[in-house]
Amino acid sequence: MEPPIPTMQDVAREAGVGKSTVSLALRDDPRLKESTRRRIQEIAEKMGYRANATVANLMAQLRASRTPRYQATLALVNLSDNSLILRQVETFREWVRGCSHRAEQLGYTLDQFWVYDPSLPPDKLARVLDTRGIRGIIFAGLHTMSQLDDQWSPLWTRFASVILGVRTTRPALHFASNDQYSTAMTALYEAMALGYKRPGLVLDPAVDNLLERRFTGGYLVGQFALPEAQRLPVCELQERTPRAFLPWFRKHRPDVILTLHEDLMEWVRLEKVRVPEDVAFIHLDRHSTINQWAGMEQNNELVGSAAMDLVIAQLHRNETGVPPFPKCVQIESRWIAGSSCPPLGRGKK
Repeated sequence: MEPPIPTMQDVAREAGVGKSTVSLALRDDPRLKESTRRRIQEIAEKMGYRANATVANLMAQLRASRTPRYQATLALVNLSDNSLILRQVETFREWVRGCSHRAEQLGYTLDQFWVYDPSLPPDKLARVLDTRGIRGIIFAGLHTMSQLDDQWSPLWTRFASVILGVRTTRPALHFASNDQYSTAMTALYEAMALGYKRPGLVLDPAVDNLLERRFTGGYLVGQFALPEAQRLPVCELQERTPRAFLPWFRKHRPDVILTLHEDLMEWVRLEKVRVPEDVAFIHLDRHSTINQWAGMEQNNELVGSAAMDLVIAQLHRNETGVPPFPKCVQIESRWIAGSSCPPLGRGKK
């Protein structure tokens, strides 16, 4: 006769904890210390415990249907010198929506602040966060550098912190972002699959440098799938004008352009070039306001959600300050077809 299958209560008794603690450990819930989770998981595995899939699914549905109990308030801090940028730029709006939605799911609220608010210098802002019981910060809106000004150090040294969208090198904090390297490479492969032979990348170098040239890296590596004669150099828009773009376009004559800049469509038309008949376009950060474009949807709301998970996990582990080993969560994009880049032979003559 086979021995009975151990229950969760049996695991709890062996581990010397409550049944609810075992449940949290087996779900790898960050509210428990990692050492506690690992110990309980090892005990369960040694005992041969196996979760009942039907019961586990039912409990997951019950937990998801409950209104989450309020946990705490967190801060979303705008690092840009533009106080409105988190509302003006669609990518940033999607980040904020993702942060807010995930916070609501988990029982948190989100207060927004601006580091350049003249009424809230860094020391005072830190005191305000303390007064409100805020222990976690998500930084967003960084757009001119990969380093944070030392004057803001009271924020990242005393609180659990995450950078949203980019990596910082000083201080090196946990961060969540799109995987721009994969985004550019996948866009290139999609263009090739549609039949295009001379794909080109056009980017503002300030944007690419902020992202550690990951767009350029993905594009250049992806080009190894092309014959050498079809590998076009990157067009770096030192200024956002037709004058900076059109000489490159005339010289290299790409049949499809990968870019973040919608202006380019109008600039090629200055050359009496038809879109998409003569040159197609792929946007590397496609969103709902440019839905006629083909391109890569960066899943920015998921990036915001990932940043929220990172900061909450730090709170559960009671971690603050600059981490010894920063953690990176990168979200991949997905290809969205659009009229700006039809299959070669359909819309191109």
